[in-house]
Amino acid sequence: MTSPALDPSRMRGSSGAIALERNRKGTKARNVWFGGWCILEFVAMAACASLALLASLLLAGCVGLAHAPAGANAGAALPAPGTAAGQLDARLLLGDLTARASRLGAGTPALVASSQAIDNGWVGGFIDVPGDACVLGYARGSSSIDDVDVAIYSEDGTTLAVDEGRDVHPTVLICAPHPDRMYLTAHIVEGEGFVAVGAQLVPKDRAVIVARALGARGYAGQGPRAAEAWPGLDDAVRHHRGELGGAWQEFRRVALAIDARMPTYAAFPLDADECVDAVIVPDDDVGPLDVEAYDDQGRVVARAREGAGTRTLTVCSPVPMAGTLAVRPHVGRGLAAVVLARTPGDASRDLAAAPDVAWVTPSLPIDKAKSARDALLAKSGYDAAVTTTSGTLSLGHRARVPLELKGIAGSCARIDVVGGAPLALLDARVWSDTGALLASAEASSALALFVCARVAAHLEIETRGRPGPFVLTVRSERWRDASFEAHPLAASRMLARAAAGPDMLLDGKEQATRELVLDGERITSWSETIAARKCLRATVGVQGDGAGVEARVFEGSDELDRSEAAHAASVRACATTEAPRAVRFEVRASAGHVDAVLGERTSSRP
Repeated sequence: MTSPALDPSRMRGSSGAIALERNRKGTKARNVWFGGWCILEFVAMAACASLALLASLLLAGCVGLAHAPAGANAGAALPAPGTAAGQLDARLLLGDLTARASRLGAGTPALVASSQAIDNGWVGGFIDVPGDACVLGYARGSSSIDDVDVAIYSEDGTTLAVDEGRDVHPTVLICAPHPDRMYLTAHIVEGEGFVAVGAQLVPKDRAVIVARALGARGYAGQGPRAAEAWPGLDDAVRHHRGELGGAWQEFRRVALAIDARMPTYAAFPLDADECVDAVIVPDDDVGPLDVEAYDDQGRVVARAREGAGTRTLTVCSPVPMAGTLAVRPHVGRGLAAVVLARTPGDASRDLAAAPDVAWVTPSLPIDKAKSARDALLAKSGYDAAVTTTSGTLSLGHRARVPLELKGIAGSCARIDVVGGAPLALLDARVWSDTGALLASAEASSALALFVCARVAAHLEIETRGRPGPFVLTVRSERWRDASFEAHPLAASRMLARAAAGPDMLLDGKEQATRELVLDGERITSWSETIAARKCLRATVGVQGDGAGVEARVFEGSDELDRSEAAHAASVRACATTEAPRAVRFEVRASAGHVDAVLGERTSSRP
């Protein structure tokens, strides 16, 4: 049957039929010609064994095939690969970065360090930078590394610049003021492979251009500025310290580059029984700051209160702590000045604002912690405990412990609360059953309260840090005076302020005790003679409707010591080893009228 596509009856006119007939004849002639050619080609291939050809020709039933011989070299051995001693060239990882920086004005590149590294690995080295130059630091990794950071530290561990963005092209640039010697390092966040760390010096007048072109983070673009020259910094520090109270010794000022994309860190060290206060003043290029203090285990121990502008944070610790201060703005990139100052731990009771107490505590089981406290009190002359109560504190729950005070000998009771691991950050208050406050205290793991009232009372205690076991003991207080029972809350505050150190022990021997009424508009003063090789400490506690108390001690017109706080203040003066010393004490209320109990104790000169 004829295919419909080639049906002559479908052709239009006779010319279509004639054309079809011609095509048929031409096709037949070509088939005959190609058939002959195929036969000749097959004969030629058979005659030439050295040629291997595979072909398929499908033209009118003609097919030609040829196969090459297989496995001619199957038995030959491969030669050994060539070898040469050497190391990977880390500069290849830096690519054209160094050339680009040089074209923009940077100096000769230096390879600071290079090494194989894995997750959380560090690769770095020290760099020396002239004081009037900027430095460009960078790190690059092989393709098997997914995230690498770069940072510059001072020799004491302070972060000067950091790029912690999630990328493999971290770059930082810092300008003066900076240390002459710094540590440049890369941190492998994710992945493993080869890492190169490099640096180049940059002239100050080219720093902004280089930083913007290479996407460097750090001081560039902000303008170099020393912390000492920060506008309004001294005013902010004076205002804060005036509100906080106490006597502070400044030990550090530093300007930090801050970025909303990552926190910037500064060292925040505390010695045993010490408080450290931080004042952080940002520039106008950043939004509100988040400020946190971490202990050496990476736990957050304190946070600055939320708000715009200057931020402050005060931390006290009974044990040494290699802390860290983390600063991060909500928006923007810029600079922040950080001012750190310290004061002895017992001076924290002079503070008008209660500081955050770092819950960095000795990790002792409750039995050992209680035994250590009992032995210490016995050595200081205290009798054995009259009553002992134990329990466990949990977060969010305030425990209530009834107290039996009527059988206590003397004017006051001493109540010790000792926590066992992992308990931390205690808050305790003693209330009479009629609702009057008799004593209060805060501490990290152990505290003492002095209760100078023979009434039905109870202790309320809670933990604000970590839950754990506690033991409560009640003893008679060794320092006794009738004025203590006349003004029990003022006496409690005076005794707590006079007790020294985290163990709350009274130093020296008691002397005079006075009942006073203090006025904000009148100074109460008296004179004392201090024996040679002795010190005299005067402590005053207050209660009533007035606000605050201030104590001072003078020799002639020279002020020797000053203390001002909300509820209790303490000042001390010492005589020389050769002769007695005549001094004058002054006390007054900060505002209004308050009832006061004042006690004096003498001790040997240290």
